[in-house]
Amino acid sequence: MTRRHLSLQWKFLLSIIVIIFPILGMIFAVAVFQNRNQAMEQVLNQARILSRQLILTRQWIADCGGVMALRESQGVRGTPCFIDDRLETAEGSYQRFTPAMVTQKLSEYSMRQDLYHFRLSGLTPINPKNRPDHFEEQALKRFVKQNQAEVTGFHKLEKGEFFRYMVPLHMDGSCLECHNRQGISQGDVVGGLSVFLPIDGVRATLARDHWKLVVSGAALMLITVLTLFVLLRRIIIRPLKQLESMAGKIGQGNLDARVKIATGDEFEKLGSVFNDMATRLSKGRDRLREKIARATRELSQANRELETLDLLKSDFIASMSHELRSPLTVIRGGVDYLKRTIKGADNRNYLSIIDKNLSRLIHLVSDLFDFTRIEADKMEWAFESENLSSLVREVMEILAPLTNDRDISVTYDSTRDVFAKMDLERIEQVLVNLLDNAMKFSADGTEIRIDTVENGGFVTVAVRDQGMGVSKDSLHSIFEKFHTVPSSKGKRRRDGTGLGLAICKGIVEAHGGKIWAESLQSMGSVFFFTLPSSIP
Repeated sequence: MTRRHLSLQWKFLLSIIVIIFPILGMIFAVAVFQNRNQAMEQVLNQARILSRQLILTRQWIADCGGVMALRESQGVRGTPCFIDDRLETAEGSYQRFTPAMVTQKLSEYSMRQDLYHFRLSGLTPINPKNRPDHFEEQALKRFVKQNQAEVTGFHKLEKGEFFRYMVPLHMDGSCLECHNRQGISQGDVVGGLSVFLPIDGVRATLARDHWKLVVSGAALMLITVLTLFVLLRRIIIRPLKQLESMAGKIGQGNLDARVKIATGDEFEKLGSVFNDMATRLSKGRDRLREKIARATRELSQANRELETLDLLKSDFIASMSHELRSPLTVIRGGVDYLKRTIKGADNRNYLSIIDKNLSRLIHLVSDLFDFTRIEADKMEWAFESENLSSLVREVMEILAPLTNDRDISVTYDSTRDVFAKMDLERIEQVLVNLLDNAMKFSADGTEIRIDTVENGGFVTVAVRDQGMGVSKDSLHSIFEKFHTVPSSKGKRRRDGTGLGLAICKGIVEAHGGKIWAESLQSMGSVFFFTLPSSIP
């Protein structure tokens, strides 16, 4: 018996309809319900605020013993007064308004603007207009018997539907004089304040919002279903058919996948193709793991040998550098003696060549010795709080003969002392190396500028030249050992040993700082390094 299969696209479409329609329907139903509740809560809060304001106004009037108003004024004219309490003045006759009278006038003014209105009511009112209606009577009973704080409801009038809100009015000490009736004491409920808020506009707005939600919800569900269905056909179904055809061709290949699918659709067919390849892939993976493990062991052994050779190399260079210093010192002494005793021009010329190359050899041995000690972490440091500005000026004086010969000016404009925690001798070595490099790559008649800036607990030293600059590819590699760049004269030769900047990097980092360079090709370079600042 052949089992009928439902294609994936129709399964997906049915799943979308079954899942999305109820969920989105519930979401929009909750949104409608919450929207309605929020609107009613807003109306209730408005009523609470209004009633509270009215009660505070009445309280103030009661505490003041009433307010006096000119009887002939527009706001008083025609107002019935149950307590005839007048004040005759040269400006006219004034009538005392009680809190109830003021409340009534405020309600009349609000009704004229068709905003809202309110009234006072009591079980035994002095003013007949304050007799309660059915809603107010039931609310007053709840206030008295159940000690309820507020009562709400809805009421239809000729002008439309209103939200009713009522709060109790308690007898205040300042009101007892006027309400001096037997059986009434301070704190008793003597009436209530009833507020009428129109809600036809609120209901109309809610209806429009609900209709918009329904329309937008239906549109969203329809667009969601259609979009997902189209995306399914274009993104999943079409590639799956292509993968089904390709999987049969690459069954002898390298795909590593094991699946178990029994969905009765295209995924099941694709799964069977992957399973056909599983055995061969497993065997190939095992062989590959064995090769990787063997290569890893060989690489580890080679790495250990390299580390041993590197250590031997460092020890050899350090030993040879140390041993070479003694004979070089003797040779230097002999050359200095010959320079003082030999008078012939030719001999002195050859002696100058020997002296120049001897200086380069001594410099090379010194660099090798310093670098190997820094690399082996055997350098001895003497960190003290030193004046960096003074050190910069001393280095400038040391190198002044070299800069004067080439008409290169070295400027340092700082006039105040800058202190840093440093090994004075080693930082002098860094400054000499950086200035020597700057001169090496600067043309005659240019300027080298030194700046110091204190920021965030560090002092930043910048050495700027106007040389040919350093390429972007070399900015980071110039601090590596044995790395050199061509000189400013354009000769493609190796100037120096390539250890100077590597030594500078080791010295600065040992101080807890960092060193870097910035450059624009043919516009000069700036070498920066930082040191921890200190207070002398």
